[in-house]
Amino acid sequence: MLLRLSVKNFAVLENIEIDFNKGMTVLTGESGAGKSKIIDSIAYLNGKRASQDDIRHGESRAVIEGVFDFPEYVPLNETLEDIGIERDELYIVRREIMNNGKSLIKMNNKMITLNQLKDIMHHVLSIHSQSTHHAVLKKPEQLASLDRYIGLTDEDIFKQYQDDYEAYQEVNTRIEELEYKDRNRLTQLEMLKFQFEEINTMDLKDDEEEELENELEFLSNYENISDSLNQIKSLLVSEYPPQGMLYDISQSLETITRYDASYTSYKDTLMDAYYLLTELNSQVSNDLSSIDYDAERLNLIQGRLNQINQLKRKYTKTYEDLLAFKDELASDINDLENISQSFERLEKEQKRLYKKMETSAEALHQYRQDRKHFLESKLRSELNDLEMPNVQFEIHLKEAHFNELGYTDAEFLISVNKGEPLKPLNKIASGGEVSRVSLALKTIFSDFDSDSLIIFDEIDTGVSGVVAATMVEKMRLLSRQRQVIVISHLPQAAAIANHLLHVEKTNDKERTYSKAWYLDYNEKVEEIARMISGSKITEAARLNAEELLNSGKE
Repeated sequence: MLLRLSVKNFAVLENIEIDFNKGMTVLTGESGAGKSKIIDSIAYLNGKRASQDDIRHGESRAVIEGVFDFPEYVPLNETLEDIGIERDELYIVRREIMNNGKSLIKMNNKMITLNQLKDIMHHVLSIHSQSTHHAVLKKPEQLASLDRYIGLTDEDIFKQYQDDYEAYQEVNTRIEELEYKDRNRLTQLEMLKFQFEEINTMDLKDDEEEELENELEFLSNYENISDSLNQIKSLLVSEYPPQGMLYDISQSLETITRYDASYTSYKDTLMDAYYLLTELNSQVSNDLSSIDYDAERLNLIQGRLNQINQLKRKYTKTYEDLLAFKDELASDINDLENISQSFERLEKEQKRLYKKMETSAEALHQYRQDRKHFLESKLRSELNDLEMPNVQFEIHLKEAHFNELGYTDAEFLISVNKGEPLKPLNKIASGGEVSRVSLALKTIFSDFDSDSLIIFDEIDTGVSGVVAATMVEKMRLLSRQRQVIVISHLPQAAAIANHLLHVEKTNDKERTYSKAWYLDYNEKVEEIARMISGSKITEAARLNAEELLNSGKE
């Protein structure tokens, strides 16, 4: 939930701080008072793209900061971990919008990107308005609602289709690449053969580069190696060689061990060292007689390594990559020289994968057909609660084009009056009816969603009377498990709210700014009375307001 919102230099919100509470908070005030700007500022914390037009005139930047208590939700925790944000009791989200159009985003003082912010806040809050409600009129959104309700994406049948679809797309891509190569076959073939010959002529061997570099290192340091070997040899054959000293010491220990066995281990160690030095002397002698500085070999190695490095730079590949690249070139050359056979092989594979994908898509489509009635029934029930007693609702599914979700095309059909045929939702539904369908879907999916904050921005526009009361009741039911923030001009919403936050625009020093405060009981009565009767508040309106407030507590 959102605990505190701080906004500076954001349009009419010059400098405002608001503490939010659990339950349902309704924002009231005259049109243009700044209520929508408060919701807009929260939308920035939800990942809205920055606009310099929102910066208060004359200021260089706007700053929006929200303190959140995130819900305990495994996918959210995984997202935070992936982004590198440590778990904490509270999370401070900060947006700075500069007048050059750029913005800085921080979460608990860690810089994050806009997409990362969206990924996180997707699990935390959702904002619903008249504009977002129109999303329910779009077929992809309708299919997404069905799939979500029946839990399709978690089923093996869906994962199988995804694998089959991806395999089919991959073979299509390979055919397209081959078609491109065929159109430019001669030019491609000439280039590939040139590259192959250039690499093949080098006759590269496995581990050759490493072996040459080791040999180069040895020859480049021949003088140091030779001097060191001679030094070792001179010490081992000197007048008093170390192995002779070890032998003498060993003989003395031989005498001691006859009387004190504790010296036996020393004697054995010394004899081991003696034999090692004798072996070292033999090795050094052999090396001195066999090694020789070969300037010609050094030049050959340097030349060979230069050729290899030139090839690596030209193709921007490592030595190992060059070896693999040569095999790829040979394969591509073979494909182009035998392009008809390659087409035949790929097209055969394409047909096989298409049938496999088609079978998976048919199973996916049937799965939706068999289970769509669950959402149909639930949505009809919710719409009945929202004063649409004669509503008929059906999800029409038909086969369409293949995509990553299958080939199912979904369309919501609705009839709101008795005797009227079912028609597409986007053809017959009024604004109020669309709002009710959207609210019904939000109510249905409230058990699925992790968001701990739901914002309704004037979704009740165009409704009144009993319909308005039932919509407000749905919002209150949602607020029992979540924090709900509402902009509404309905007195029923204001009366039923746990908290009434009044927003007012005022002038000071020739500038306009908004302020907000929570209303006490008497102020609530006056505000609800104003919503009932307009600017001229009557005593009857006050009595009506008190009645609404008292009934809202029940």
